[in-house]
Amino acid sequence: MDLKDFYPEFSEAFFKQLDDDFVRWGETWRKRNVGNQTQRVFARYRDYLDQYENAGKDVEWLKVIGNAYIAWVRINHPEVLIETI
Repeated sequence: MDLKDFYPEFSEAFFKQLDDDFVRWGETWRKRNVGNQTQRVFARYRDYLDQYENAGKDVEWLKVIGNAYIAWVRINHPEVLIETI
């Protein structure tokens, strides 16, 4: 058994998460630049940890991965970002 064996199932679940997040957030991810990205992502991760420790809420791992994916896209494809004033 290899981790890659689970990729089709994972990608289907991840794409659904991206679709659900798009309904809520739209393309706001494109309006934030790479600057302070690491701080923003880790602040969000601390929020997930706080919810887990203080409210017993399970970590939504697809959202954790989604934040990492967005960070990767911003770094590797800055041309998709929308400059805001």
